[in-house]
Amino acid sequence: MDDKVSEKESSPKQTEEDSEGKMAHVQPASYVNKKKYAFGKTLGAGTFGVVRQAKNTETGEDVAVKILIKKALKGNKVQLEALYDELDILQRLHHPNIVAFKDWFESKDKFYIITQLAKGGELFDRILKKGKFTEEDAVRILVEILSAVKYMHSQNIVHRDLKPENLLYIDKSDESPLVVADFGIAKRLKSDEELLYKPAGSLGYVAPEVLTQDGHGKPCDIWSIGVITYTLLCGYSAFRAERVQDFLDECTTGEYPVKFHRPYWDSVSNKAKQFILKALNLDPSKRPTAAELLEDPWIICTELKTHNLLPGLKEGLDARQKFRNSVERVRLNMKIQKLRDLYLEQTESDSDFDEGSQANGSVPPLKATDTSQLSKKLSEEEQSKLKSELTSKAFAQLVNTVLAEKEKFLNINRVCSSDSDLPGSDKKSLDETKEKPEGKDTKTEE
Repeated sequence: MDDKVSEKESSPKQTEEDSEGKMAHVQPASYVNKKKYAFGKTLGAGTFGVVRQAKNTETGEDVAVKILIKKALKGNKVQLEALYDELDILQRLHHPNIVAFKDWFESKDKFYIITQLAKGGELFDRILKKGKFTEEDAVRILVEILSAVKYMHSQNIVHRDLKPENLLYIDKSDESPLVVADFGIAKRLKSDEELLYKPAGSLGYVAPEVLTQDGHGKPCDIWSIGVITYTLLCGYSAFRAERVQDFLDECTTGEYPVKFHRPYWDSVSNKAKQFILKALNLDPSKRPTAAELLEDPWIICTELKTHNLLPGLKEGLDARQKFRNSVERVRLNMKIQKLRDLYLEQTESDSDFDEGSQANGSVPPLKATDTSQLSKKLSEEEQSKLKSELTSKAFAQLVNTVLAEKEKFLNINRVCSSDSDLPGSDKKSLDETKEKPEGKDTKTEE
């Protein structure tokens, strides 16, 4: 990007006045743009910052604001490069199925990235609210995803973290477009042939070659699409492994990387299964491109099965979502508290992490004390102790929350699985107590 954000950038500065009219610390010139936005609830939190909903008071448009703490990024070359890459990539992409970039600015202590706000919810949440879901519906969804990926790849951009949580609807209408979001670990390749070697992505959706560090490029997004399609048609994840080596063993031990378990796949067409297997080819060079998948027989078929898949989908998807949400609610507060801790000695107001900083339905924020008021009074040892106590409380809260949901999740999530890994197999189930693959969303790179 020609004009990358930089802490050391010699741009004009503005001076901010505090409530008493006294001169406060000097801010970068772009900081004046913050006045255009009224901040609302927090939508998510990560290692380096939060994502909040906001309204552009000049246009009335609702937007999403990613707020990153410079102190957390300082000295972290990888994460700074990721920030610059994300800004560069977002400004290059203009497609109806990709979240739109709006603006960016910075303060003395933070970076702010403004994007289109997707208010229609996640893909799987939308499906759960439907009265019916068929292969035709699945194909329409895949066309939108593939169109976005085809465009990205034409710009030599690899997303690297395609998963259901990053597939969002712009609004709640039935006609709302589906958009690909979160380009935090996306990369722009210098050429079609360039390979990346550092692992990145979410376990359960990431391609094997990414984890083995054999070099990965555009085909890794195709693998993720295959996994998403699998879950889209059966309600549960393709892989159950919680560790990298277990995942590699799981997808390489059989004739095919995945199995189509009975009775959950009995009503799914062979064309759909073949589509999945093409995308999940272990050899990335043999995977079809997004453009080729848009011409796949399953995608272009005019006589798709209209069998209602929703009853089977709901069993798996609902359990998956409830379990994930119970964990994420606590994780969100843990991350926000850590960010507050990092900001103990700040000079800028930390309102970005206070008012409205709970996502809807989250547990109450963890408050051992008003850390901002004690920053000058606490010694390093006391601060460390406080952080440890907060972390302990958060962990205990996480354990209690998960345990409350886990048994229900496991009971719902038990399925019969077949011994066959062939599309359309009619072999009987050999293990009536085998669990459905749960799939994990563990990031290998923030």
